[in-house]
Formats: sequence, structure tokens, C-alpha cells
Amino acid sequence: MVIPPARNSVVQCLMCEKAVRAAAPELGKDAETIEKDFDEDCKKDLKIPLAGNECAKYINEHLDPVIKELESGTAPKDVCTKLHDC
Repeated sequence: MVIPPARNSVVQCLMCEKAVRAAAPELGKDAETIEKDFDEDCKKDLKIPLAGNECAKYINEHLDPVIKELESGTAPKDVCTKLHDC
């Protein structure tokens, strides 16, 4: 199943915001801990078909830039806008 582009941008924004919430308090910990926290939160709250696949895809393609932005000092509220996810 492929999410249509218009919906994808909304989902992308929601996933980015979840990633920021998962990563911000975990900065300095290993990436696997952050990935695990995000994956659990994403699957639990994202109410779309095949949420697990979308969560895994986001982890593989987008989680590192979120973490790098937070580590570089970007405010959590600004990360998703800066990455053009919202």
C-alpha cells in the first residue's frame, strides 16, 4: 500500500513530530534506544494501515537528520520545519 502524496505530507509531519518527541529527551544515548522509543510510539499512535512499515521506513530514511538537528542545537519545535517535513 502506498500513501497518496497529499496524505503523505501530513503523515510525514506527524512522524517527524513523534521523532522529535522520542529523540529530544534521549539525546546522548545510542541511536538504537531512540529508534526503539520512536518505533513503539509510532506504531501505537499512528492509525493508518501498515503503520509498522511506515514507521520503519521513517526510521531508516529520516530519523538521523532529526537527531542531528537536535544535537546541533535546533529547538525541538523548529526541527520538522527546518527539515521540510511540516
